[in-house]
Amino acid sequence: MTSRTRGLLILVLGVAAGGCIAPMSAQEARDIAHTRLEKYCQGRCGGLAWNNTQKINKRWLVDFEGQRQKFTVTVEGDGNSRITVWDKGVAAP
Repeated sequence: MTSRTRGLLILVLGVAAGGCIAPMSAQEARDIAHTRLEKYCQGRCGGLAWNNTQKINKRWLVDFEGQRQKFTVTVEGDGNSRITVWDKGVAAP
């Protein structure tokens, strides 16, 4: 392996590794939260609408609203997530 090829290989690997450890964007947090919420609801929560995304410290809080409940999905920097659910106090139709 020539030094030119070795240098190119190191450059490509460095760029690839840099993409893996880059900070999570708001869009990535929303995607993770939406996937997690769909898995949690399994079609029982009704229609869900994205409401807000905010970063606090090293985690993202992604808010969704359903017909009878509000959901906040906390997405950690490593991709782990947790769901918190609040009832709106609206009677079921």
